[in-house]
Amino acid sequence: MSSQKAWAVIAGVGAGTLSGEYSRNHSGASVARRFAKHYAVALLARNPDNYEPIAKEINAAGGKAIGISTDASDSKSVKAAFEQLEKEFGGAPLAAAIYNVGGKFIRKPFLELSEDEFESGWTANG
Repeated sequence: MSSQKAWAVIAGVGAGTLSGEYSRNHSGASVARRFAKHYAVALLARNPDNYEPIAKEINAAGGKAIGISTDASDSKSVKAAFEQLEKEFGGAPLAAAIYNVGGKFIRKPFLELSEDEFESGWTANG
């Protein structure tokens, strides 16, 4: 068993269309903060602007957070991220993996979704 602290990975810490204070309180950021109380955390998002502030906040509070630019809809990008995480965390156990990647949110009854609207949600989240 590794003596390293267990870690968690959160895919989807970006704010999507949110900005300012709302982006810092996005559910992915909130999940990262919660897990960082007990584990080292890896933050995955396409844009570093989405994970860097959260990682800095967690690290400044005494936790350990790293961010990796990752497109969760691209298997090669995800594989590359996990290869980097293996190097970073070595034999430490993975405590949790959270997939919080959001597709386009359409607010209407499920049976009224067009094929394109339905597909936009599951391709990002599938």
